[in-house]
Amino acid sequence: MNTEEKQYTLHEIIEQSFDFSVYSADEKEAVIDETTGMLMEATILRLLEESNQEIQEKFATFIETHPDELAMTEFITENFPNFGEILGDEIRIFKSMGENTETATAE
Repeated sequence: MNTEEKQYTLHEIIEQSFDFSVYSADEKEAVIDETTGMLMEATILRLLEESNQEIQEKFATFIETHPDELAMTEFITENFPNFGEILGDEIRIFKSMGENTETATAE
């Protein structure tokens, strides 16, 4: 019996969380990529706001190296242990913004 929980990518989470049926495959991928970028940026900004000056300076120095995805993942893992929790909050906030827009449009 496999007791390991599947780890989903942010791309998969976004794809499962929103209705993309009105988009072509290319448009869907572009929207998911853009949404992923916005959520990552919002999460990192929030984490930096909550971090001490040492971590903020470390991040500023790190980001100037134009890190690849693997290096960024390693940096986040090492320096932001609550990244997943904050990302989850940002996804919920983003989803609720869309729900509020749909409600306002329907009224």
